[in-house]
Amino acid sequence: MQTVTSKLTASIATLALLVGLALPMLSQAQSSIDLGVRGGVTQATFYGDDVASNDFRPGFTGGVFLNYQVNDAFSVQPEVLYSRRGAKNHFSETTSPDLEDVRVRQDVIEIPVLLKLSAPTAPVTPRLYVGPALGFITNSEVDGADADDSFTDVDFSGVVGGEIAYALNKGPLGEIALDGRYNLGFTSLGDVGNFEDVSTSAFTGTLSLRFNL
Repeated sequence: MQTVTSKLTASIATLALLVGLALPMLSQAQSSIDLGVRGGVTQATFYGDDVASNDFRPGFTGGVFLNYQVNDAFSVQPEVLYSRRGAKNHFSETTSPDLEDVRVRQDVIEIPVLLKLSAPTAPVTPRLYVGPALGFITNSEVDGADADDSFTDVDFSGVVGGEIAYALNKGPLGEIALDGRYNLGFTSLGDVGNFEDVSTSAFTGTLSLRFNL
């Protein structure tokens, strides 16, 4: 538990540092601020020493974001997303003799902070991004039964991905984009022996709309 607490402290410090570094740049530059919504599908599973094999299972993800355009090439994008993650895993008989194939479902509120680079190729713009994400696990189920006590409440992960955007500039709607990303969890999610050494791994694809403010 002490290790999880120290990782959580480091996670919050990292988020605060990134936001602190971004804010001076935003105040000095004549930045444009856009509001966006996104929705799509996530394929999630667990990995770790307690997992013998795994299968990705689909779930829904969606939410809102703000995009701070520092200049033509660089932007900062905080997001608030809801994700329903599912996983089907075969656990190691050595570390978890009472668990074999189990189905896990988790509801997660995720807050990524993405640093984005854009290519100067409008109206079609490819982008790459990377950043940390802090997740709050609001509900956990194992084989349909409540399992909140088996997992921690907080997840910290890294995000890497890209998108292809098309500028519309039709009224308030400024852009439509297809996004693909990969989340790798750094936090052990288990709070008891059976799930002690498991972390999240997820691929996500979304469609987003961005509106000019």
